[in-house]
Formats: sequence, structure tokens, C-alpha cells
Amino acid sequence: MRSNEVSLEKGSSKQLTVRSLVIGALGSIIITTSSMYVALRMGALPWPTIFVAVMSLAILKALGRTNLNEINVTHTAMSSGAMVAGGLAFTVPGIWILEASSEVSFLSLLVVTLAGTILGVVFTGLIRRYFIEKEKLPFPMGLASYETVVAGDKGGKKAKYLFSTMGAAALFVAVRDGLGWIPSAWSSVWLYSRNIFFGMWISPMAVGIGYIIGPLFTGVWFLGAVLSY
Repeated sequence: MRSNEVSLEKGSSKQLTVRSLVIGALGSIIITTSSMYVALRMGALPWPTIFVAVMSLAILKALGRTNLNEINVTHTAMSSGAMVAGGLAFTVPGIWILEASSEVSFLSLLVVTLAGTILGVVFTGLIRRYFIEKEKLPFPMGLASYETVVAGDKGGKKAKYLFSTMGAAALFVAVRDGLGWIPSAWSSVWLYSRNIFFGMWISPMAVGIGYIIGPLFTGVWFLGAVLSY
């Protein structure tokens, strides 16, 4: 979430609270573990940003009065676990790829994890102003998290639209992945036979991201994929 887009509520300026840190730390452990499993099993890193935003909102609302900044701190702490998982899942296995008999101690792995996390935080802080305030890049996941929290916090018609569409997307994914009635991707056999690997990922999340970032950036991504191919 873009921190400069979240305004303090009048009379409620607490952001970094004990409960936000505790909930964020516990959630980060769960998200890190699950993300690591999925990344190693599927070779792709899940982006639980929207999920943890909704979870943070629901938990803090249930515990009593809260504000957007406290929710922002909590879900940012949770989602950071997935980024750490990605840094480990896509680099550490390279040790065994280079030498199958390699042994890595728990202490070494812990040091590498902490070093990567600290460096990530430092460099993110250094480049934040340039990419967010100067370049004003879209950051679709952050924007989607922001809109999710704001809509859920205000309630009313926006909240109904938000959670109804989330329910519809969850049902679609359950039918697609659980029952297998809908393919997860479409690809042309005719193109594949001619060594042209072109397909379409059938995903509500992909549609949502495309809607948020707009046709220009979507087109740039697609053009980059075509040129790299």
C-alpha cells in the first residue's frame, strides 16, 4: 500500500501498536511458511497481498476500534513474509543444484535470511521516494490493497461489491482448481506444434490486475514478452 495515500483519521493517530506488531509477526510466520511451500512446489511465488489486507482488517475490526494506518502496518508486516520466502526459495536451492551433497547449517541459513531481509528493507527505503513519489508508478498490488482496506473500513455499497466479487473469484478458482471443470490456462495446439508457445492464463486475479494498471502498462508487458520471445 502506498503510505502517502493513507491519511490519518481524526482523533485516531496510533499506527505502530503492540497488537499490530504481534498480529503482523504471527501472520508473517504463516504466510512465509505457506509461500515457501508453494514456491518450492510450483516454482512460482503467490502474492498474498490482498488476502492479508482483508485478514488484517477483519482481525483488527474484531478486536475493537482501529484505523487505516494500523491496518496498513499489520498487513504490510504479514505480506513481507512472502517476499522473504521468494528470496530464499529462488536462490538457496541453487546450492544443491550446483552440488547435490552440499550441507547448509541452520545458522548459515538464518544469517542469509536476516541479511537479505535487512538489505531489502534498507534499499527499499532508499529507492522509495524515486519510484513512488517521483516516477509515480502504478504498483497495482499496493493500489488494490489500499482500495480493499478503504472499502472494507467504510462499509456500505463498496464493501458489498468488494466482498461479493471476492466470493465470486473464490468460487471460480474452486471450480477451476478443485473440481477441474475449467482449465487453468489455454494454449493453441496449432501454435505449439509450430514451436510458438502462446497461451492465456484463465484467472480472475489477472483480470483484476489488468483492470487496475490499465491497457497501456498491460500492452507494454505484452510487447516485452513478445520481444523477449
